Amino acid sequence: MAARHQGPDLAGLFVVLPRTPDRASAMVRELEDCGASVALMPLIDFQFPADTALLDRALNSLKAGRFAWVVFTSVTTVRAVTRRCAALGIRPDAVVPADTRIAAVGAGTRQALEEIGFDIDFLPDTDQSARGLAASWPDPSGSDPEGGDLRVLLPQADVADPSLNDALTSLGWDVRAVTAYCTVDYPAAGVRFTPAVPGEGLLDPEAFAASAPAGPRAVVLTSPSIARRFVRRCAPVPAGTLLVAIGESTAARMRELGVDADAVAKQPTPAGIAQALSIAMSTGPTP
Repeated sequence: MAARHQGPDLAGLFVVLPRTPDRASAMVRELEDCGASVALMPLIDFQFPADTALLDRALNSLKAGRFAWVVFTSVTTVRAVTRRCAALGIRPDAVVPADTRIAAVGAGTRQALEEIGFDIDFLPDTDQSARGLAASWPDPSGSDPEGGDLRVLLPQADVADPSLNDALTSLGWDVRAVTAYCTVDYPAAGVRFTPAVPGEGLLDPEAFAASAPAGPRAVVLTSPSIARRFVRRCAPVPAGTLLVAIGESTAARMRELGVDADAVAKQPTPAGIAQALSIAMSTGPTP
């Protein structure tokens, strides 16, 4: 007999995920296992910057061993770096030398790196976010007994919050932040590095905004960029719609935009999202 799923009971809940299928599969499985029905409504997409020269130089420097650390803050960053390595003729599993340490933000990012073949040296224990990584980052004075290189490579989005860069710099690290990808409205018009998504079966934002939920309905906002586009394209949010944020940074952006999260996930994982949806169902929409 198959083991019963241990997640919360989300039976009857219709969940809208503003993600593309290649980025939503794990979350869809978790929510459906909990009894929810799920629809995808992509709002953002990703593409390489028009000029990749800075990124290319950074990746070649990484391969040459010129960084003590490389920090990956998202699965999207891993995908962008992997795709760009292939274009440069660098094997993705060879771009990080054995003596360069790897930090990851979140379990999903760690899994993406492990699938390439990397061992992760640092992952925040509790707050698995850029903020949590900065708060628990090792002091440089104890990182290298020889007092050597303190350079950190930080590939990131063009709209990345500068707080992680600032925090590591204030600790004494020499951080080189480089744009690995650009966040754009869906669908991307430039050189993309994620699979093309067929339009069939995807929810249209304008249709969503014009409809009233027939039963309990929730939207999971999984980044500040998605929150901004959701408010721009779907406001006013139909009455009765629950809004769940994947983390505090997304919840903060929602407040700046004039909407409140009905629940905030304690961990940015499919299980954490399921628990937050359960809480939102029990408390109801924020007035």
